[in-house]
Amino acid sequence: MEITTHEQAREAIKKWLTENNHKVNEIKDENANFHFEIDYPLSSQKRQRVIQPKEYPGLIVILNGVSLAPEHMEKLKKMKEEKREGLYSEIRKDLIFAENSYDMNLDDGGVAKQIQFSYEFYFDALTKTHLFKGLLLNHRTLLYIVTKFNEKFGVPVMPAMPKEHGIAGTTLQ
Repeated sequence: MEITTHEQAREAIKKWLTENNHKVNEIKDENANFHFEIDYPLSSQKRQRVIQPKEYPGLIVILNGVSLAPEHMEKLKKMKEEKREGLYSEIRKDLIFAENSYDMNLDDGGVAKQIQFSYEFYFDALTKTHLFKGLLLNHRTLLYIVTKFNEKFGVPVMPAMPKEHGIAGTTLQ
């Protein structure tokens, strides 16, 4: 079946995610025809969003991201600007040919605070395979970023937190 409307896209995506046992939460969003938050990977504390923005008819955006650990931000802040830019340049080179996109949110001092990943496609490419490919690509990019910063600065100490609140520093809300 060809998908041509946001209602068809919404129903198909929700059906595919539910069939694969993902928890699908609908988010109220006045800027989107639909906005889902899901657990990906399955049954994990990590979250991704699947959005159909009103402003871009026919577009599906799969979104996730990571907030850098406070220790990592502190170490970035202490780095000389050229060393910090060198690290960012390495990341840009590693991700330049990835099929998804990323956006590094820097503060006024050039220190990365959050990194967001997105995979975009239009209704003419909307299939279950394409949806899950986008989720997987975003997850792999998240793992790459976490690994890159942990290798550079060490694994941060994460505060103990009740399980229902997720894992601090691992997902962008």
